Amino acid sequence: MTADGPGSRAGAASAAPGIAIRPEAAGDADAVRALIDAAFAPSLEESRIIDELRVSDRWLPDLSLVATAEDGTIVGQSVTSLADLVADDGSRHPILALGPIAVLPAQQGRGIGGALLQATFARATELGWPIIVLLGHPTYYPRFGFESARSLGIEPQQPWPDPAWMARRLPGWTPGLRGTLRYPAAFRIE
Repeated sequence: MTADGPGSRAGAASAAPGIAIRPEAAGDADAVRALIDAAFAPSLEESRIIDELRVSDRWLPDLSLVATAEDGTIVGQSVTSLADLVADDGSRHPILALGPIAVLPAQQGRGIGGALLQATFARATELGWPIIVLLGHPTYYPRFGFESARSLGIEPQQPWPDPAWMARRLPGWTPGLRGTLRYPAAFRIE
C-alpha cells in the first residue's frame, strides 16, 4: 500500500529540498485523491481507503500528512490510521497502521517519501504511540527502521509474507505489546 517504492533514493535522514510537510487540510482531499490515483494507477483502491478512513473513527488528522512543493502543489501524502492490536486474552490495544503512502510518479526518487516517513515518526512519537505497522515493500522500508512485525509478536489479519509485514518501534514501545492486528474496516481485510 505504498507508492514510493524500491526505486526511491530516499534516505532515513534526508529531507527533500523545496518540500514542506504539513497535516492534510480540509480542502486537500481532491488533490490527495488525484495524487494517490496517479501513484497507484490503474488501481483506485487506495483512494477509496482514504476516503472511507476520513469519515470513520479510525481517522487521525494529526497523522495524515502531505508533502507540498514550493508552489503549494501536493506531491506526496502519508496516512496513518488507528488500528487495534488484539491480544490472546481478547484485550485490544490501539496502535498505528501506516498507509497508503504515495508520491507523484514524476517526483519519486527525491526523498519525499522518506521525509513523510520521518515526519510521521516524529509526530507519532510526540503523541506517545508505541509502534507503527505496515504492509510494504521489503527492500524500501527497513532503511527507515521497519523490521519484521512477527518477530515483535504482531501477527497480521491475513497470512501476509513476512518480508512485507513490518513494524517500526517508537520510544513508547514495550515487548509486552503483542497480538493480532485488526486494520480499520476501510481496508476491507477479513
